[in-house]
Amino acid sequence: MKIDIAESLIYSYLRHVKNCYIAQINWKPSGNWNPDEESLVRAKKEFDRIQRHPAFTEIFKTGFDPTLKQTEIDVLGIGSDNTVYAVNVNFHEFGINFGAKTDTRNRVIKNLLRSHLALNVYFPGRKHVMMFCSPKVSPYTEEVISDYFKILDADFSSEHAWFLYLSNENFRDKVLMETLDCIQDEFDTSELFLRSFKLLTAYAGEGPDDGPLKDEEKQEPAVTQQELIPVAEMPLQEKQESLSETADNPVNETQNGKAGEEKIAVEINKVQNRVPKWFQHPNQTNSKILITFMELLEKSEVVTLEQLTEASKGIPKFSGNYAQMINLADKNHGKVFSGTSENLTLWEPVKDFIIQQYIEFKKSYYSKF
Repeated sequence: MKIDIAESLIYSYLRHVKNCYIAQINWKPSGNWNPDEESLVRAKKEFDRIQRHPAFTEIFKTGFDPTLKQTEIDVLGIGSDNTVYAVNVNFHEFGINFGAKTDTRNRVIKNLLRSHLALNVYFPGRKHVMMFCSPKVSPYTEEVISDYFKILDADFSSEHAWFLYLSNENFRDKVLMETLDCIQDEFDTSELFLRSFKLLTAYAGEGPDDGPLKDEEKQEPAVTQQELIPVAEMPLQEKQESLSETADNPVNETQNGKAGEEKIAVEINKVQNRVPKWFQHPNQTNSKILITFMELLEKSEVVTLEQLTEASKGIPKFSGNYAQMINLADKNHGKVFSGTSENLTLWEPVKDFIIQQYIEFKKSYYSKF
């Protein structure tokens, strides 16, 4: 049996984020099932409505019965609130591609609508959620799919049926990151994604011991790979979030030479643009984390990750946001932190700028009283 890591991720997502008591990978209907006639009649009427819809006349090439028999749902889950989730997921490193852009669009819509028909037949009387997910979709393909999905959602969603399309950043934030937030204390060996993730985090941040540094090597440059907190030293949740961000982090490839300098310059500019806005809106999550750190720094010369985590207990999704404030990546929130878990500091290239912004923030805050 083929093992698909994206399907395993969705399996974990349904179990731990959507609280599905039952979840099955590669769900297909059996020819021996005998659904009730009323459910079949309703589903056939829905099939006819799809066929008459001007936007979806090309979706199904076969009649109702073969269309239903061809149903294959990557992961199906039944939630504690009596909701049935039918999720199809496709992942390719260069983006989903089923041929021409219109063919790819039609395949996505067909997956959603065929799941819709199957749930109506085999799970009548429940709430239905039909999802299509992909971690990477090219901009043009995304536009074509999104335009048709809006039509699908507007004309076929109801109080008992919802269609969801999650791709790119939405997939990362709503599926991957939320799943990582929920599995820190889970150890089910049957979940491939969970096990592979824990295997990776067991060694993340470790490297060969090259012996003691020479005196001239002990001076740390402005930006080095050591600036990222070693994942192996982090609490489990920080390991999870840090790993998810650094998976596509191009630091290793670009920190040397001109490319590295350009990347650092871009990051500095990003921080200088965003940090003032964070202090202007202190109720935002990024703002709360940075302000909490600065308050700790005022009281002590050394701030540990454990202290910051404890002081940030009331901040929602602290780990995920913190990870995007310490790692250097194209789509992070802005690298403001550096150091190790035992000595967390401000990132040196923007340290003075952040301190000055914090001083201005404190002046503004106290001027109100």
